[in-house]
Parts: sequence; structure tokens; C-alpha cells
Amino acid sequence: MSAEARKSSSSGRSLILLLILLLIVGIAAIILVLTQNQSTPVSAETPLSAVAAAPVFSDAGDKLLVWTGAGAGPGQHSAANPGQIVFMDGTGVMTPVMDVPPQTSRVVACGDEASSPDGSKFAFFMGMDAGTLYMMEGADTPQPVADVQALTCLGNGTFQWSPSSDRYGYIAYEPSAVSDEFADGFLKIHDAGNQNVLLSTENVTAFDISADGVAYVSFFTNDKNEADEAAVVWWDGSAERELATLRPNAEDCKFSSAEVGIAPDGSLFLVMGHRCKSGDTRTSWQLYTVDPTSRTATLAASDYQSGLFASFARTNNVYFSADGLWAFFTVPDGVTANTVGIKAVRLADMSITDVVERSALMPTYSGRSNAFPAVSPDGRWLAFVENTPNNDNSLYLISLVDPGIAPIMVEAGSRGDTISALAFTADGSRLIFVAGGDSTANNSLVALDLNTGNDFRISRGRYGNGLALAPNGSEALVTDWQVVEDPKEPPYLNLVAINVDSSQVTALFTGGEVVEGKVTNQRFATPLAWRRP
Repeated sequence: MSAEARKSSSSGRSLILLLILLLIVGIAAIILVLTQNQSTPVSAETPLSAVAAAPVFSDAGDKLLVWTGAGAGPGQHSAANPGQIVFMDGTGVMTPVMDVPPQTSRVVACGDEASSPDGSKFAFFMGMDAGTLYMMEGADTPQPVADVQALTCLGNGTFQWSPSSDRYGYIAYEPSAVSDEFADGFLKIHDAGNQNVLLSTENVTAFDISADGVAYVSFFTNDKNEADEAAVVWWDGSAERELATLRPNAEDCKFSSAEVGIAPDGSLFLVMGHRCKSGDTRTSWQLYTVDPTSRTATLAASDYQSGLFASFARTNNVYFSADGLWAFFTVPDGVTANTVGIKAVRLADMSITDVVERSALMPTYSGRSNAFPAVSPDGRWLAFVENTPNNDNSLYLISLVDPGIAPIMVEAGSRGDTISALAFTADGSRLIFVAGGDSTANNSLVALDLNTGNDFRISRGRYGNGLALAPNGSEALVTDWQVVEDPKEPPYLNLVAINVDSSQVTALFTGGEVVEGKVTNQRFATPLAWRRP
């Protein structure tokens, strides 16, 4: 071959190689552009990276307070390194807020009133059976408030805000409270602005906060540690007044529980647990009304009940209708330690009606597979799960305005299926809940319209009990288990944002990676609260 031919052949090959190189660069550029415009979930290896080109939250200022750490999920995490509390924005970017202390097993919102009524503050618990109560204002670093038992943040009255958000209170329970016959401790009332303690008083087993002050019940014991005296006290912000002193019916009788509620007219509504050692030894409930002006207590009604007031379960509760015409209270039904019947009282004549006979689930310290109850923000509805002895679960909503209205009921599904999470929208128009299989099984995110009583499925998935709603009710953040093809490999927990009306699902955090068919790098991100700093 001549020199000219070899030169021509070499030039041709160089041109072909150049064209191939340009083609590869072009394809790579196209892939990069497409990738940048897709909503890619956060990698388990890079949990602080951005994942979406545009926010999925309807309000760009909204952030989600999240507990994130290594492991399959809360309770399955590393004890030595339990992770961080972070803020997640609508693009999936996470900003560290604080480290979770070593050996922490619980990071939970402090009951059903963890967020202040004005939305500016949020209280949560971190620790084990004992730990620390933290208070967070806006997007500031959470500040420790006090060392408390986890029971302090169980809910149904254990932690409360004043209506104006200027004060909050909680019971710092005794370490043995969950195993004692009754749960009591120090009642602490704090100034929400400077965190100063305004009131600290011992032996308190129940309290309620209103705009005008705090009502509480203290138990006093004999030499056998039996509650043989109960004091009903009113604190007006500067001084305490004992309004009434109650004693059991006989010397061998004792109190086993108490709950107090402040009615809209300022009177007090009191439900006591009572039991005797001789005669009829069944537990009974006693219903009292207390007039703060005359400082008198009147026994309005009493009856025996099937179950005991367990110290580790919130089975003694009081609710009021907003118009002040009705009160509702719960009593143990004897089916389980944390199931109750619900009774309605017409305050005009103190007549009592059974609204729910049994099997309404209340909060319990021993954990849950079904959601705990909640009251709608407008006070119209009480939502709870009915758990029958056959393990059939259903969502119930009873009207706190008119107990004569038939309850709204939605079945969880097949026997053993659960209502694993529920939350009201801020305007009280909808209840969002997870119904169906539990423990990584198939289930659904569902919305219930409270004006019509109709429900609709938002999305199918394998949702966990981590659920937070946007302040405007447009989006739900929920944990979602990802199951891989190989049944021997464990599922991993993602965090997704779901538009309630359009059902659009956007992955914000991926809790694991599949490498050569194996699940690796398991992490979790579980929502604590939706915040608007």
C-alpha cells in the first residue's frame, strides 16, 4: 500500500473515532439533563443531597421535621449511633438540626398536643423509658425542658397547651408510674416564652388547662400507698385554691384513677376510679361536678365497670362539645387494658347515654399496631379505632356536637388489618388515614370527607405509621416500605410525599440500595411534624 493510501486510511479512522466520541458526549449530556429534571429519591448513602428540581410542598417555606438514622426503621436502628433530627424541605434536601443521643430508643411527638395552637412551637421526647422533653420554636435548635418518663408524652392529656399558646403543662411521672396502681407525679406549668416554671406541685394524677387557669387532681396516700384522699385544686396563674376534697366510700376503699376537665362555663367535670377490698370489689366510676365559686363537689352518677384503670393506659378521658351542652367520658371495658366504652352526658340534666359500649382503643405505653385517637381541630369529631375481640378493626368517628348522630365507620379491611395512622387536616374538613395490611403488607392511604361522610382512596402502597399532613391539607408525608423481589431480602423504608387530591407520589428519601440483588445501606426517615418556620 502506498504512503498516500495509508495516510488516507488513518485520517478516515481518526474521523470515525472523533464522531463516535462526539456522539458519546452528546448522549451523556442528554442523560444528565433528563436526570436533573426528574424527581430522584435521596440515596441511603447520601441522605443530605438534593433530590428534586422543584419542590413538592405547596408552600415553599414548609419543612418537615424528621428523625433519620441507620437501620430498617425506628426500633431497628443503631443504639450507639441513633442518627439525627433534621429539617427536610420540599426538594428532599435535609438540614441537620441536632444529633440524637446514643442509646435512644424513642423519638416521638409529645402526645396529641405536641404542636402549640398557634403553630409556633413543637414539643417532643427523646430517650428510652426515661429521657428528655425538648421544646422547639420555629426553626431554632430544640432546647431541653426537663428529664421525664416517656409516659409524659403518651397523650390524651399528659401534655397540654393553653389556648393562647403562652403556657404549657405536663406531668413528670414517677419512674414506677407504669407499674403502680395509679400514675402520678409533679405537675409542671411553664411560661412558653422564657421556659420558666410557673407552677410545680406533686402527687398530681390529672390536669386540664384553660385560658383562665389550671385544674388538677392530687392523690394522697395512706401507709399502704393507697389513694384514700383526692384534692381538686384550681390555679389561677398566681395562687392555688383547693376546691374540693374527696374520700372513698368506706375505710377499705380507695381511688384508682382520676380525670378532670374544664367545661366551657368554667365548672369542672371529674371522673374517679374507685375500688373496695370487701363487699363488691369491682372497680366503679364516679362522676362529679365541681363548682369553683362555691367550692363544692357533687356526685352526679356512679356505676360499676368491667375493667380496671391501668396506669400505663389512658382509659380515663373527658371531652366537651364546643357549645358546652355535652360532656363525654371513657371507662375501661375489661376486654383489654386500653379499650373503653364511651358515655355522653347531657349537662343540662346530667342524663347519661352509652355512645360506644366497648372496644374503643386508647393510648397505651406498651406500643400500638393501630393508631391512637384524635379530636378534630374544630372540636366536632372524636376519631378512634374499634378493635374487637376477633381482631376486626374499624375507624369510627363520633360527633362531639350531637351524640345522637350515627357514627361514621370505615372498616380496615380483612380480619387483622389495621388503621395504622390517622390525622385530621388543620381545617377539620378531612381525616387522612392508613388502612389495610400491617408490617410491610399492602394497604392504602385514604381520605374521609367529614362534611359528606364519603371516603376515597388516595394511593395504594405498603405504608407505615409515620404520617404528617401539610398545614393546608394538600399533601401527606408518609413512610412506605419497599419490598424487593428476593423474599429473603429485607424491605426498606422510604419516605414519600403524596398529593391528597391528585394522588401524585414523589419519593423524597430512599431507605436502602439493592446491589447485586442484596439490600444494603438501610436507613430511615420518619416524620415528626410538619413545620412552617
